[in-house]
Amino acid sequence: MQSLIRERFWIIRARKTIKSILNECFICARFKVKSLSSGPSPLPQDRVNDCTIFEVVGIDLTGPLFLKTGEKVWITLFTCAVHRALYLELVNALSSDAFLLALRRFIARRGRPRIIYCDNGTNFRGAFNDLAKLDWHKISRETSTQKIVWKFIPPTAAWWGGWWERLVRIIKELLRRSFGKSIFS
Repeated sequence: MQSLIRERFWIIRARKTIKSILNECFICARFKVKSLSSGPSPLPQDRVNDCTIFEVVGIDLTGPLFLKTGEKVWITLFTCAVHRALYLELVNALSSDAFLLALRRFIARRGRPRIIYCDNGTNFRGAFNDLAKLDWHKISRETSTQKIVWKFIPPTAAWWGGWWERLVRIIKELLRRSFGKSIFS
């Protein structure tokens, strides 16, 4: 602006005058405004503290995949919250019984998790309720097995489970690229 004015005129203290005029311009102020953003909030201690693999897990279901027999199957995704490891298990229904069987196979293969994060799916809630019916005082007295801590995300806040939802998207994209619309045996 100053160089354009100096082509024709020499104004004393022109820089100061131009700055004051531009600072009062509402249109310029709208374009110069910085968006309000807060810094990232700290992660929960469960996801930061070092622990064994799959000690703190996030669980979700993805699918369905279609079989030649006409049945549908879903993929249960278990992801470690600290080390980002991934374990996939197939289930043939969206029931809590089918999920409990998948959880049992996961525990047999990878060990028992201490904390489970998941969304509010009816199968997860049903599994939580089924496991809550057990007498954990008696179980912990007779064995060294402790109760699994279930942490459900808020019902309408899917972004709280973003660390496993992102892996769901990656799995879906890889399956779509690899298999397309093929039907599995």
